[in-house]
Amino acid sequence: MNDTSTPDESSIPDNTQLAQWHDEAAAAADTPDLYERVRELTARALHDRRMTLGELRAIVGAISSGVGSGLAARGGEMTEGLRQAVSGLDEAVGSAAQNASYTLREAVSQGKAFKDEELKASLEQLRALEGQFVDTLKQTASQSGGKLKEELEYLSDHLKHSGTRTGEQVREALQQMVSGLKSSGEAGRAGLSESASTATERLSMVASGVLAALSDSLKRQSDRLRS
Repeated sequence: MNDTSTPDESSIPDNTQLAQWHDEAAAAADTPDLYERVRELTARALHDRRMTLGELRAIVGAISSGVGSGLAARGGEMTEGLRQAVSGLDEAVGSAAQNASYTLREAVSQGKAFKDEELKASLEQLRALEGQFVDTLKQTASQSGGKLKEELEYLSDHLKHSGTRTGEQVREALQQMVSGLKSSGEAGRAGLSESASTATERLSMVASGVLAALSDSLKRQSDRLRS
């Protein structure tokens, strides 16, 4: 997962790849280290792939449904298994988001040309990851049945209100980006090329706006929970 980009159909994994991730996740349900197995599988699926919302939904959907199928086939209690699996997914998606933000910051600081709308689209996509992650779990629940449907719905509702590790890592990445780019912009006036300095200042402004919008959204969420 090297960069951020606008979703397109060609970026979404094919059915064969999705089936492989589903089956690997189902097999992981029989292991004692489910959290780590799911985290590693998700990280591997996301590695060196484009950060698109369509692809994220496909990967999270395949792996979460695979774990659910494995737990259901095993029988018995599945609450703790799903909790571990979702935590592993959450950690891997958040780490991928951070890596994407670092790659974007590095590209801009090195003077790569971006249009303002491209920068905003990339950062808005990072901002949307948490909601997309939770919505995908909700969608997977709606396509399931029985105890699996019940447990996934509970987990997705809980994460929607309490927040996710993905959301935390995105906010941290944006904050670091704003701070780092402001420093880079100041250094650029002394040593970087004019194009690189201008690019870092533009990205810093856009990132600051996205971060402010995200903070407002979190405040509204907190206010709703207290009311």
